[in-house]
Amino acid sequence: MSNLLVRIVTGIAYGGSIIAGLMLGKISSTLLFLAIMIVALSEFYSIVENDNTKTQRILGYLLSIGIFFSSYLFFVDVEQSQLLINLCLLLSLCIFSIELFTKKELNFNNIALTLTGVIYIALPLSLTIFLNHNSINEYDYSLLLAIFILIWLSDTGGYFVGMKFGKHKLHETISPKKSWEGVLGGLLFNIVGSFILSLFMHAFNTIEWMAIGSVVCLASVIGDLVESYLKRSVGVKDSGRILPGHGGMLDRIDSALFVIPTVYIFINLIQ
Repeated sequence: MSNLLVRIVTGIAYGGSIIAGLMLGKISSTLLFLAIMIVALSEFYSIVENDNTKTQRILGYLLSIGIFFSSYLFFVDVEQSQLLINLCLLLSLCIFSIELFTKKELNFNNIALTLTGVIYIALPLSLTIFLNHNSINEYDYSLLLAIFILIWLSDTGGYFVGMKFGKHKLHETISPKKSWEGVLGGLLFNIVGSFILSLFMHAFNTIEWMAIGSVVCLASVIGDLVESYLKRSVGVKDSGRILPGHGGMLDRIDSALFVIPTVYIFINLIQ
């Protein structure tokens, strides 16, 4: 089986899992993104660790899960959510404190990279829970589904337009295959896609949807470049091997990690 075919099959399976998880309901969606978060966080800690740097994985997982479930509890029991947030704040301080009393070689990167994983992966994926609720706090997956559709359109447009017409490199040092033509291709796909979405989803008007599509494309490109920067800085090709043809989970969701918080901020500004 060719690499392109493997990528397509894996991409369809991944996309189908996202769609099914969202459509099956609040619990399935929550468990899906929780699983994605844990796998991606594990990959992140694996690729940044070396002989001198050892992250506090367990505390990083606990803090990330705490933040994720505090977001979930916000729509179930606000008081319990606030209690969990307080515990998360205490746990974040423990990450600093525990490092002081370990017998390892002194290295502040142990703390910095532990918390970087939480900020980079757990916080954006925790926002999926907020994006999965409408203005009256009812479960509504339509916006998050639209965001993922636009991410996929951006990737598809960027890939095919870049392959056909790409001549001007976007950032050759970090991602030699990406081109400005590919970015414009992804932007065009997203503008058309967001116009079509506006015909079926009426949470925003057509202009707002097209603006969201543009924001998704630009944030998607930045997210992809950031993960490429991360991998090049530690000398790895893929974050993992869990997704044949795509590498690791972090390779698959790198765009979403920037798109989700960017769109969340954008829609709160325009509403």
